[in-house]
Amino acid sequence: MNNVFSKPRKSWRRSKRGQSLLMLMMLILLVIVPLLSIITFEVARLYLAKQELQSASDAAVLAGTATLASSDNVDPLQAHKDAIEAAIKIFKANTVLGQALSRTTQVVSLSNLSADLDEARVFFEFINPVTGAVEPMSSPNGKVVRVSSSTTRTLAFAKYVGINTLNVNAVSTGAVPKLDMVICFDVSGSMDDQTPVTFVKRKWDATLGGGKNVYSLVTGANGLMRGRIFDILKPAATGSSLNACYPQILTEAFWEAKCYSSEYLAQYYGVPGLRSGGIYPEAGKAPGNFPPGTAPTFDGMKVFTDVVVNIDGQTTFAGASYGGFAFPDIATLTEAARGNLESDSVYRSSKANTAVFVSPRAGYQKAYFEAAAKQLKPMKEAQTALNTMTQILNTDADVHFGFVAFDSSVGSDANSTETWYDLDDYAPYGAKKGYPIPHVLIDATAGKTAYAEVNKAIDSCVPMGATNIGGAVHSAVEDLKSHSRLGSTRAIVLFTDGEPTVPSGPLSSDPKANARMAAVEARDAGVALYTIGLAQNPTIIPDQTDILNDKNSDPTTGGMAAIAGHGGTFNLVTDSSELRQTFAKIARRLVKLVSN
Repeated sequence: MNNVFSKPRKSWRRSKRGQSLLMLMMLILLVIVPLLSIITFEVARLYLAKQELQSASDAAVLAGTATLASSDNVDPLQAHKDAIEAAIKIFKANTVLGQALSRTTQVVSLSNLSADLDEARVFFEFINPVTGAVEPMSSPNGKVVRVSSSTTRTLAFAKYVGINTLNVNAVSTGAVPKLDMVICFDVSGSMDDQTPVTFVKRKWDATLGGGKNVYSLVTGANGLMRGRIFDILKPAATGSSLNACYPQILTEAFWEAKCYSSEYLAQYYGVPGLRSGGIYPEAGKAPGNFPPGTAPTFDGMKVFTDVVVNIDGQTTFAGASYGGFAFPDIATLTEAARGNLESDSVYRSSKANTAVFVSPRAGYQKAYFEAAAKQLKPMKEAQTALNTMTQILNTDADVHFGFVAFDSSVGSDANSTETWYDLDDYAPYGAKKGYPIPHVLIDATAGKTAYAEVNKAIDSCVPMGATNIGGAVHSAVEDLKSHSRLGSTRAIVLFTDGEPTVPSGPLSSDPKANARMAAVEARDAGVALYTIGLAQNPTIIPDQTDILNDKNSDPTTGGMAAIAGHGGTFNLVTDSSELRQTFAKIARRLVKLVSN
């Protein structure tokens, strides 16, 4: 009997364990598995939301960086504001978990970044790529754009287990392009050919009362010598080397208008000069023919003693004031330029008091030359346009600058000078001194942009000699090959108002061949060449286009921009007032080149 009943008791114990297992399985199936599924689902949604928010932030940073890089803006604060505006617009166009980010708010600090339900928040920072420090929005050194973003969304199912919302964050950064650029700037004598000037013959006339200085206008082979230098002299298409300010190289007027500088004639005939008898410096000196008979006046010949700038900007000077100094007439301009209005003693000893009726005082000469420098055209307009271009690029991109000023030659460093006589190299007459022909080397060192140095070099330039385009481009290519940053895009911006004229160079004795061979060097070094040709005279356009164009890439007959390739362009300008717009356009093209 015992054996009969033993099996049922064993079966009963197994049944209880089976029921427990069954209940556990049911619990897993009905509670734990759904909970795990919900958690897995929400984790996947969280991952998707973060990915989508990251994509939105990346798109925003790209838009902000592109806007910063392509703006024609010299104000860093406005450029950064424009970048933020473009970034937010793109950010709002994205979605997270199927819901648009249209409810997006820009916050002023990271502590305010956490977003409320169904909204998003963004925070912008502009970072110095060299120091890693966050820069104020007014600083041009904020080249790296960083966007921090946050959004909060409702959970699909986790709310049933007490978790109602999820918050995700993203951080994106984007850097503006890295560009190494050298500017080649033409400082040849023709760079002031649009300046309004007056040619003057200053002499002593003893027949007028007790005698007085007179300042006669001069007539040359092309008519009255008053107005723009180019119109007065009517030089070849490449322009004139006679300058409105020092170094003036006055004898150039003979070759082009058959009118003599008085000191050139004095040297030729071996007699005292009409300019203070040939004595320099001239401050305090009367005309060379005072007292009468001291020096010949060369009457009956086309002769001048002075060239002064019409500081009112007009072809016929009608009077002007500058810096508190009055310049009512040509006589005052002439005596101020000579330094004869600096004190009462030089005013009287120079006999300026017989014809000029202003109160002499220290600073007159300086005021004249400052006012005259503002009228040097197209030099002044080109300098202003170049300053604008460098400012745009310094604001919008990560640029290291170099600079090569050139006329007949190229300088070796930032302090290079070229020696000329102030008034005439043919006589020679005036003070012999060095005039700036700066060459600022580009620097690969982090943070060494040379921005300030290049702008200082631009502003220091004055018109001087001939035009060695090939020498300048060759030097710029060598600078970029030796000193540019690893991974940067490299470019040269060449500005000239003429064409190659110097019959020698580092690559060829032929000026144009020399220039084209320099463009080949740029091509082989991977350097884009942007050429800007200012045509002051329509007759120069064919030759200028021939050497600078971006259409014909033949290394022996083509244009320099086309030969160099790599995206460079040729820009023809026929009015110097268009230079700012043209240089700004070049700045945008350079940034686009780097972005691509």
